[in-house]
Amino acid sequence: MSQIKKVTCHVVSAPVKKPFTSSRGWIYKTRGSCIVEIETSDGIVGWGECYGPSAVSKAFIDTQFGPRIIGRDPFDVEVIWEDLYNRIKDYGTTGMAISAISGIDIALWDIIGKSCGKPIHKLIGGSYRDEVTPYATGLYFIDMDRLIEEAVEEAIEFKQNGFTAIKMKIGLGDLKLDIRRVEAVRKAVGDDMRLMVDANHCFTVPQAIKIGRELEKLDIEWFEEPISPEDLDGYVEVTRALDMAVAGGENEFTRWGFRDIVVRKAMDIVQPDVCAAGGISECRKIATLASAHGVECVPHAWGSVIGVAATLHFLAALPDQPPSFKGNPPLFEFEQCENPFRDLLSVDPIIQRNGKVSVPKGPGLGIEINRHILDQYRVA
Repeated sequence: MSQIKKVTCHVVSAPVKKPFTSSRGWIYKTRGSCIVEIETSDGIVGWGECYGPSAVSKAFIDTQFGPRIIGRDPFDVEVIWEDLYNRIKDYGTTGMAISAISGIDIALWDIIGKSCGKPIHKLIGGSYRDEVTPYATGLYFIDMDRLIEEAVEEAIEFKQNGFTAIKMKIGLGDLKLDIRRVEAVRKAVGDDMRLMVDANHCFTVPQAIKIGRELEKLDIEWFEEPISPEDLDGYVEVTRALDMAVAGGENEFTRWGFRDIVVRKAMDIVQPDVCAAGGISECRKIATLASAHGVECVPHAWGSVIGVAATLHFLAALPDQPPSFKGNPPLFEFEQCENPFRDLLSVDPIIQRNGKVSVPKGPGLGIEINRHILDQYRVA
């Protein structure tokens, strides 16, 4: 019987040429991640990724989780998940501990797929689709003297590169400037482009409703994270006040964290991140919970090619929402800011062609990790 032999965390970091920010005000000068490598006694290696501050995930895995899974059967993936969760829940049931579990869970599914010679999506229910429609996440705030011009230029570039959907950042501290910026982008890309906005929870409830009503005039598909994630009553109020969809949940964790959100329909769309919310195992449960309450599930994705591949397998196994003659398959978030770990960490990168991204078909995650990139950018 194959057993887990070794667990290694690789903390990687790389500078970006053009630092960027959002409404949160954090200046992104680097891109990084905590990459989880799990090796079995029969030589199979699985890869996972943890969302959030990399050193914190590494600390959880090195001191709490890694030693606990040595000698275990990697096929006991959900048994291991429950064991790790119950190990730490007396000290908190959300946050970075769950991100660390997520990285382990993804790596175990990669091992299972490689052991069986099957892609992960075939092991979690099968594939509803072989390719997905990506939306380009971008249009951050870079040049504060050219906020509108740079957004228009980037949006046009996305359209020319084949994207049919774009998500842009808002939350400049000036509602009128936000609207002018979205108006300019909408005019530049035309009415056929699917356009979403992301406020990174910077508005109050009245502000969110006020700007939301203006955004609806511009045919915005969804309004992401309009207000603080802790304010569930506020989300209910914003969601009921607006005709367009309200989305959120990238900073929520586990089925228990999403339970009240979906039961109360506080959002029209929930966005669990497979590298944060509990991995593939837990995100499947979150999606089932959402489906039972008529809430769409469109996962958040931000990170390396490992997180990208895991998200694609998760999306492949999600049904249309709702199923119909011409269904509404969930979109794939394909963040486009500079990131060598998205573009270079896999020997064969995952790319967008003609407005589509193919779901990997190889065993496990279906990607081959370029260890040279790990070595080049490893900082811990």
